[in-house]
Amino acid sequence: MANWGIQTWDANGNPNNTGIVQVLVVATVYLSAGQVSGTYSYTVPTGFKVAAIQSPITGDAYSGSRRKVTGSGGTITISDASGDYSAGTYTADECWLIIYLVKA
Repeated sequence: MANWGIQTWDANGNPNNTGIVQVLVVATVYLSAGQVSGTYSYTVPTGFKVAAIQSPITGDAYSGSRRKVTGSGGTITISDASGDYSAGTYTADECWLIIYLVKA
């Protein structure tokens, strides 16, 4: 495969490092600073579900609050995550939420 970088192999010795993984973006949703609730639903193909990641917007709209982003089937749910620093939680700053498909 590549002559540089990091390579990984499966149990049979076949290279399995795909590099940058392509994703299918379903939607982008604007979230305002301090927003800690919301539900966004999409129709997804059989065998897939939605996931999301937060992409901060540079600006002055920062928040001391936290939000949890949860994906289930075709629905992304935003909920209050005050004091929660576990996976799937983010600062509730102004951002774009990038919603994409993953295999279920």
